[in-house]
Amino acid sequence: MEPHANLHKELDIIQSIINRMANNSFLVKGWAMTLVSGLLAFGKDVILADKSGVYYLIMMLGILIPFWWLDAYYLKQERAFRKFYDNAIRDPQAKERLQYSLNPQGIQKEIKGTTATMMTGAVSYFYIPLLLLIFGGILLKLTGNL
Repeated sequence: MEPHANLHKELDIIQSIINRMANNSFLVKGWAMTLVSGLLAFGKDVILADKSGVYYLIMMLGILIPFWWLDAYYLKQERAFRKFYDNAIRDPQAKERLQYSLNPQGIQKEIKGTTATMMTGAVSYFYIPLLLLIFGGILLKLTGNL
């Protein structure tokens, strides 16, 4: 097989990984929205009933934050493989292609960590409004206005 064909195959593999990471991120957002909406809809009586509704809202935070972290993790991985893809295009004749690995560990140092990625616009614009909604409910519940 000629080196040019190897490069195309390599780029196809990397692109499929990028697509999978983007799809995972999309699915995590969908599940997070579904769970938060469902918990709000089915738990409205518990939330409005008495002071114990604050515990229900805190439980919702405990559900939402891991989804936020997981979404940021997939975005971080997607960014790592995009950088991997860019490096493969820049150096198509690399000699180490024979011992090629799709492990992006070396590239991970060049991109933001998962916690920092949580604060980027692509992720935070989705999760921060949900967190503010839940925190607002907690504050209203604790002050007795809800």
